Amino acid sequence: MKHLQRLLLLALLALPLLARAAEQKPYRVMMLLYRGSTDAERGFMDYLKARLPVEFIVRDAAEDKEKIPGFIAEAKKLKPDLIYTFGTSMTLATVGKADNANPAGTISNIPVVFNIVADPVGSKLSHTLASSGRNLTGVSHLVPMADQLKAAERLGKIGRLGVVYNPQEPNSLLAVKDLQDNAARFGYTLLPAAIALDDAGKATPEAIAAAVQQLLIGKIDYLYLPSDSSLIQQADAIVAPATAAGVPVISATEAPIRKNGALMGLVGNYYNAGAFAGYKAEQILLKRKTAAAIPMETLQRFSLVVNMQTARALKRYPPLEEFRIAELLR
Repeated sequence: MKHLQRLLLLALLALPLLARAAEQKPYRVMMLLYRGSTDAERGFMDYLKARLPVEFIVRDAAEDKEKIPGFIAEAKKLKPDLIYTFGTSMTLATVGKADNANPAGTISNIPVVFNIVADPVGSKLSHTLASSGRNLTGVSHLVPMADQLKAAERLGKIGRLGVVYNPQEPNSLLAVKDLQDNAARFGYTLLPAAIALDDAGKATPEAIAAAVQQLLIGKIDYLYLPSDSSLIQQADAIVAPATAAGVPVISATEAPIRKNGALMGLVGNYYNAGAFAGYKAEQILLKRKTAAAIPMETLQRFSLVVNMQTARALKRYPPLEEFRIAELLR
């Protein structure tokens, strides 16, 4: 009887706590996307939904930069608890560069957590990874270029390396610079091909295919596909002609390997990057840390992903010892 009374008393004492928990308003997180929802957003949302009450307000630019100012104006009006941004272009448009952000056209008084930004320092979002010095933190997904090239060399010596790039996208330009900086170390000749943009400043499939053909005429050994949303969305225009010509495509990200048949890449997993960004958001929302106090980081684990259908078509296989560690897509 006494045991039952104790249980009833504990239940009565818990009622006010349960009531307060039920009444707690969800945190409002505004998500600014550039090319639709990816595994990165699913990882971010899954992480937060499992740990706190949260309402997501999702806006997608669908690769149209002209929509972004409207999103920023809406964010200033809604005043969400936190803003998530996907990619370098969206993040730069949202918060501006570290040295010359425009307060009238960017976000400064709402914490921002970015995701899938290749190089936060190189893109001028921050001076150091340790702290942005402002209301910003986030996650980079990109594997260091030297490690990507080491993985590619396991398939054979790189003599002539081609890369197509969008001259208006920061990630494309950073990739070309990084490849140039590593050329002497790895002993290859870099052949960059800029994509001609249309009147709207976009890279059309025809323009991408023309840039690829320019490189194929130059007898390249490999073709590198940068971490650039404008190119990832149209990866077929890069991968298909290269593979048909017998040229392996090395991808900086996993989607072109999984979906478009790029041969291989040492890549960061988008879902894991999203979960890591969710962890940083949790530190801000629940632990009350400032974004400036949270370092910008990359993933600690990467995956070697090989598309075996493409490997068979090209007759280019990874060494046997890598079969134990690589993710082989059959």
